[in-house]
Amino acid sequence: MSSRRPNIVFVFSDQQRYSALGANGNRVVRTPVLDGMAAEGMVCDNMFSNHPLCSPYRAILLTGQFGWRNGVIDNEYRPRRDIPTLPGTLREHGYGTAHVGTFHLGKPPYTAEGRYGIDYLAAVGMGRGYFDQPYHENERGPVAFPGWGPTVETDLAIRYMERHRTERPDDPFALFLSWRPPHWPYEQFPDSIERYDPAAVDLPDNVPDALADYARRELADYYACCTGLDVEMGRLLAALERLQIADDTIVCYTSDHGDHVRAHGYGKPSDTWLHNTRRASKATPYEDSAHVPFVVRWPGNTPPGTRSDAFMGAIDIVPSLLGACGVPAPAGLQGRDLSGVWRGQPVPADPPHAPGASESVYLMNMANGWPNRYGWVGRWRAVRTARYTYARWYANERSPWLFDRQEDPLEMNNLAYSAAARPVVQEMEQRLHRWMEATGDPFEHGARGDRGFVEVGQQWADSDKWAEWGTS
Repeated sequence: MSSRRPNIVFVFSDQQRYSALGANGNRVVRTPVLDGMAAEGMVCDNMFSNHPLCSPYRAILLTGQFGWRNGVIDNEYRPRRDIPTLPGTLREHGYGTAHVGTFHLGKPPYTAEGRYGIDYLAAVGMGRGYFDQPYHENERGPVAFPGWGPTVETDLAIRYMERHRTERPDDPFALFLSWRPPHWPYEQFPDSIERYDPAAVDLPDNVPDALADYARRELADYYACCTGLDVEMGRLLAALERLQIADDTIVCYTSDHGDHVRAHGYGKPSDTWLHNTRRASKATPYEDSAHVPFVVRWPGNTPPGTRSDAFMGAIDIVPSLLGACGVPAPAGLQGRDLSGVWRGQPVPADPPHAPGASESVYLMNMANGWPNRYGWVGRWRAVRTARYTYARWYANERSPWLFDRQEDPLEMNNLAYSAAARPVVQEMEQRLHRWMEATGDPFEHGARGDRGFVEVGQQWADSDKWAEWGTS
């Protein structure tokens, strides 16, 4: 292994829940490449999306700060430009930086200011289809690329690595590759992927009987998308071998958040026949929404074929990647450096800004889901421990939740009003308050605008499109 700092290849899909991976016990979905990567590295079983929604997750990954600090409280906002970022910090320490695929944090053309420290950005247009999509490469574009989006994006990612090896052979790089599937429309995957038989798809009991047929058909296509991504992951890993940099590269695979796929009766935004409180598919405290896969392969460091039950959140990715690369962390990060866990070391002690982080994770939804979708999922905060999921909504707009996942792993029996569970509710409420206070969360007492959104100086990503709604 080289003595230089390691490369980073950080790959994440969109809306892939924890259970949609063979390495995580799913006996239906076919993900042999990622299962093999897990055998060569580590599976982190308790990785969660702190804010299980597209842009807020991506802003946390970019900045290492929660939405009330980075400005992205919902999907249509852009990050602040006066705080450090992960690619910017890596670039300051000699890294080449790239992001390919879904960006969801700004509006093209992407000038240097709007790339947040990314040298090469190939951002896909945000249409509904996944074939023959337009891309903006920095300030150039849109340019249409034929083919399935993840295949195109893997090609662009490989070309970036090849260019970097030619132009800067002595410098490390950090590549972030963001695939859009298995986000709906689920049925958009290549013909080369063998279709799944809906009748062979096992449904969890938290899918209502009335939606079972929908769920089987959607899960069959959802799994096909996951298999298609696995094929692309194989191409990416093969490129690392061909370029002779596999042993010098940290490879991570995860997702921005999960997908209910009809669990608990949730559908898609386009399902206008469903009540609006059941059309979100994500952004809830449920397991299906917040729990995501995470596999890391770090040759010579990660013990092969291991699993970790350490609690991790998206908020921990920035300090952990910087720690793994030996790059000093900028001030203001709100997560923990867990790179030692990836090396097989014990979980570090809780820092003051993350109380109880070794035994819980902090989850949230800061706004109403989308600019004008009132009441879809509401504004909530939650704490997840090894046994319990506890959630509470702003201004009691919904009833609190308490699920005992030891007895009720599918989170179907809300114990929040049970007299027997009252001590647990009190304990979890205390945990929630410790997280709020230590992170400076304005959830309960922050200033709010006319629409009830917390005021943190947020700005629209596309002010021409959304300005009429106001920012809060």
